[in-house]
Amino acid sequence: MFHSIKFQILAMCMTFMLILALGMGSVSVMTIDRLTGEHEAENLNRIAENQRAIINTQLIHAEDITKFVAHEVKLQIAAAPGRPDKEMRQFLSHSAKQAFQNAMGNMAIVCSYYVYYVDDINGNEGNLWRVRPAEGEDFEDRLLRPVSAYDEAHINWYKLPMEKGHGIWIPPYYYGEQGRYLLSYVMPVYKDKEVVALIGVDLDFRQWLSQIEHAPAYNSGQAFLTDLSGRVHYTLENPDGIESTRGGQLISSTGKFFVPNTHSKELMRYNWSGKEYDMAVVSLRNELALMVAAPVHETYVEAMYKIIQLCEIFLLLVAVSAVFCFVVSTRMTKKLTRLTEVSHEVAAGNFDVAVPEGGNDEIGDLCRAFAHTTSQLKKNQEEMEKRTYHDALTGLYNRFGVDREIKAWWSEIKTAVMLTLDIDDFKFINDLYGHAIGDEVLKKLSRILLSYFGDIGIVGRNGGDEFIVILKDVSMVEAEKRIADFCSLPKSFTVGERGKTFSVSVGVSIYPDLADDLTALFRQSDEALYGVKLKGKNGYVIYDAELEQQVMRTRLGFNLHNVSCNLPAAILIYKIDPQNTLLYASGELLRLTGDESLDALQQRTDGSALALVDEKERNIFHKESESENTKIFRYHLRNVQRGAVEVEICHRLELHPLYGTICYAVMLEREK
Repeated sequence: MFHSIKFQILAMCMTFMLILALGMGSVSVMTIDRLTGEHEAENLNRIAENQRAIINTQLIHAEDITKFVAHEVKLQIAAAPGRPDKEMRQFLSHSAKQAFQNAMGNMAIVCSYYVYYVDDINGNEGNLWRVRPAEGEDFEDRLLRPVSAYDEAHINWYKLPMEKGHGIWIPPYYYGEQGRYLLSYVMPVYKDKEVVALIGVDLDFRQWLSQIEHAPAYNSGQAFLTDLSGRVHYTLENPDGIESTRGGQLISSTGKFFVPNTHSKELMRYNWSGKEYDMAVVSLRNELALMVAAPVHETYVEAMYKIIQLCEIFLLLVAVSAVFCFVVSTRMTKKLTRLTEVSHEVAAGNFDVAVPEGGNDEIGDLCRAFAHTTSQLKKNQEEMEKRTYHDALTGLYNRFGVDREIKAWWSEIKTAVMLTLDIDDFKFINDLYGHAIGDEVLKKLSRILLSYFGDIGIVGRNGGDEFIVILKDVSMVEAEKRIADFCSLPKSFTVGERGKTFSVSVGVSIYPDLADDLTALFRQSDEALYGVKLKGKNGYVIYDAELEQQVMRTRLGFNLHNVSCNLPAAILIYKIDPQNTLLYASGELLRLTGDESLDALQQRTDGSALALVDEKERNIFHKESESENTKIFRYHLRNVQRGAVEVEICHRLELHPLYGTICYAVMLEREK
């Protein structure tokens, strides 16, 4: 029985069915996963959009209240001669109080409102300030202190509208006199192009967050607010904002930091406190973003049930097919033999094999299903090959792709010119403008390289900001002309609406004139690149033996960072320009300023050395930093924990070929 043709055909059919199960199962699982992801995205985005509509309605209502009262006050001020006197201010405050009450309605989230007359920084009598002591209670009058009574950190409600000149939402802040976290909308009122009063409405931020965190998003989903940089999150537990990096929160599966993309409807997957979440993001009217997060394990439960049902159905079909195959086995011999041959070719990697069409019976269906599986496997193999040999960000060849392309024609070439290049001060671009801008710079350089060298060579990315170009069978005259044209081409990128320039350094080696083999070609172009850095960057250098000796001697020296870390004095390096752009700060300087890292210092000072010293000393610091006098100066550095630290500074000016005039400063803390 076991040697009968029917049993062999049945065994062969069952084998094909199992192979088919793997193929169809893979396709089905991927399809279910895709459909589940689409359903989840639609669901989370719908929840986020519904919450945004509710939140924006409250924000619009608050804006409308403020604008209505501001309009009433503006009309009365415009009708009065001159600036409002005490009696007029009292009358305006009474009218504004009535207008607020009429416009407020039943908006329980409003906890206070005010009219502040801006005659001078000390304020005036007649200001209006009404506060709701607790939720559900009536408003009561309170005395609004003048702006001069607040410290710098608590006058954004006054300073930002005065700077902007129009109504604006103030970032969330804690107001000690109310004992609340507030979200305020403030609008200036003008008379004859001069601000006369500020009118504002304060929302209870914790009550607002409570509404948001109860947004339905699966059993254990969460909703919270974040600023548009993604670095500060606002939750009911932390209404004053918590840095997203604290505790390792919101780090993507690729290790990248979260930056909210409010223009995309696609979900983002992030690891948050050890769990995977899918997140939908929408922007709000007040420069904040709402995030709705759902745990992945909950959203894919339904998909797992469907996969199990699919497996059960397929097993049932296999059993039925086995019985049917046994009955009609004699009719299947020829077609199954051909199908067996086809399966061997597919297993050997030939996905272009012609699968027999069969008839209108089950064997024909099997042939067509096998053809579909083969086509899908071919697509998957092509996609895998593309990812293996190409860089995901730029689309250029990666190092594996470059090696593969070189091996294909290395034995046939007569000459080759290799370029190893990188972006000058790319870390500075990333630190100052962010990695998203850095990625755009890399893509911009990739397009330029393809336009200059893609027609005569291989263009690839080694990793980071380092690229490689190999020109085959091209004369050195033509190659050097293209290299020179490429180096002289202005290269720029855009930050906001402002254009910024960048430069590249290129090391060049030639086979067989300089390098005997491929290994030497790689090494020499890398040494030449280092030689460009020694000469001030922004250009190209062709390798020679003397250059290699110079590079070796230079690499024996100390690195500025290694040296400065062990010095007892602080080192500060900045560019002499209107902003005194900060270039370097040693570890001892970070100790004096109280910052955790150079990135934290850059963010706090907005990249300016002027922000390191007390405001009263900035003009003096800027003037004395441009002098070539080497005497010792005294300043007060701003320390984030201790306030001000008195230091003694000695500096020297030097001309740098890339940055212009640079100031090198050494400082010591004065003993009290």
